[in-house]
Amino acid sequence: MDAFYLIDKPLGITSFDVLRKLKKHLSIKKMWHTGTLDPLATGLLLVAVWNYTKLIPYFEKDMKEYEFKISLNGTTPSFDSETEISFLSDEKKQYFKNHLSVSQIEILLTQKFSGKITQMPPKYSALKIGWQKALDMVRKGIDFELKSREVTIYHIEVLDFSYPELHLKAKVSAGTYIRSIASDLGEMLGTGGYITFLRRTAIGALDEKFSQKLDEFQAEAFLRESVLFWNDRFLTLSEDQLENLNHGRKIKNTFLHLQKGEDYFVKSGEKISHIIHFDGLDMIPVRKI
Repeated sequence: MDAFYLIDKPLGITSFDVLRKLKKHLSIKKMWHTGTLDPLATGLLLVAVWNYTKLIPYFEKDMKEYEFKISLNGTTPSFDSETEISFLSDEKKQYFKNHLSVSQIEILLTQKFSGKITQMPPKYSALKIGWQKALDMVRKGIDFELKSREVTIYHIEVLDFSYPELHLKAKVSAGTYIRSIASDLGEMLGTGGYITFLRRTAIGALDEKFSQKLDEFQAEAFLRESVLFWNDRFLTLSEDQLENLNHGRKIKNTFLHLQKGEDYFVKSGEKISHIIHFDGLDMIPVRKI
């Protein structure tokens, strides 16, 4: 069974827990997702099943959209409420309650959290250091350093603010850590900051209307290929052309709309059977699905 499912991950379980439940439901072991969600986070998890796991690289770099809440009254080692909170003094909390405004926050978001930025991932994360997750190394007491990374924030806006809770919405590039945004923003404001609520609301063009609840999972409610990819990415080839692809041979381009340097998906019946790359002259086989 080759398919994609968009699952609305519930609170308190890992992304791997979602896979474990789906594997049991579908009786299929080969599946993976296109981007981890923390146990504290809810929302969209795109899961590929069987041979469609080979298509995951086409989603891993997609834009993500999140809604999240930051508490601006202290700090935590994990940048969220899952670890011990070091609260501000009552005096400082009262000061920020009286003086911190939405306009101050919006100015800072525009100046420091728009476009390309550099951020440091949280040590409490699934980021791999060698062969180990950073989170596991923290728990083992192993000292290590993380490297900062460049990410892009396409849009960020304040939905609501009532000190200490700040409610935001953001569209970001793949690999952006929302928890790092919370920590960095809190540091710049002088309040400290950590995530108390996090929900992924979109992956690329896929939003919540395409998703299904994990506890109401229906195997037949998989995503159609036309929902996953633009229609101009699909090609239908002759039997002879398919045979050449099956043997790893390039074939002459017979289409007018192909863009040099782009990948395309060959459909056989209702399923994607091959990925090809157009080099400007020929269609080069990349992978058989």
